[in-house]
Amino acid sequence: MALQRLKEQARLLRKGAKSITEIASVLNVSKSTASYWCRDIALSKSQLHVLAERQHRGGALGRLRAAELKRAQRIERVNFDMAQGAQDVGVLNKRDLFILGLALYWGEGYKNGNEECGLSNSDPAIIVIFIAWLRDMYGIRKDDLILRVSLNETHRHRAATVEKYWSHITRIPLCQFTKTSLIRARVKKRYANTSTHFGTLRVKVRKGTSLRRRIIGSINASKKQNAEI
Repeated sequence: MALQRLKEQARLLRKGAKSITEIASVLNVSKSTASYWCRDIALSKSQLHVLAERQHRGGALGRLRAAELKRAQRIERVNFDMAQGAQDVGVLNKRDLFILGLALYWGEGYKNGNEECGLSNSDPAIIVIFIAWLRDMYGIRKDDLILRVSLNETHRHRAATVEKYWSHITRIPLCQFTKTSLIRARVKKRYANTSTHFGTLRVKVRKGTSLRRRIIGSINASKKQNAEI
């Protein structure tokens, strides 16, 4: 996405000893955004000196050192919390994967309407997990899936490219994709680079009514047990 590209540029500038103010000015973003993107980058002593000399104001080096110490402490806390979170997960067994997929369907899957079994999402990781969950828990083969891309009509010219992207992510041939759905909604925000926008992907199980009912039954049982806690 365009924001990801800007973030990468901001981080490169920061590593080149540019100040947050300079980064914000170059990329035409707010200082708070530039600071957020670069919050985990710790500068070396030489880089701090470069910044201090460029800013030409009294006490700049001391303030920069204090800021970098605070940033380094924050990085340490973030790394600790992330490591703790990974440790909390441990090794997932089949039961864990079942509950993970069930929770995913509970939040994102089709539960109303014409009893289709499937979900739509823009996150490739969610799509891949969902397809693997259908395979491992219910024996649904990729041949049993129908895929459809939804894309804003302003990206009509990129439809074929976007379909190929999702085909690569899912490892499902384009012959299982139905015609791309073009959404006629006004895009309020404009980005400099739109070539990394890939819309959303719908994954639907062929003749999945019975499976959908089974999944909803599991969700309802989970709701009931949770209500009794």
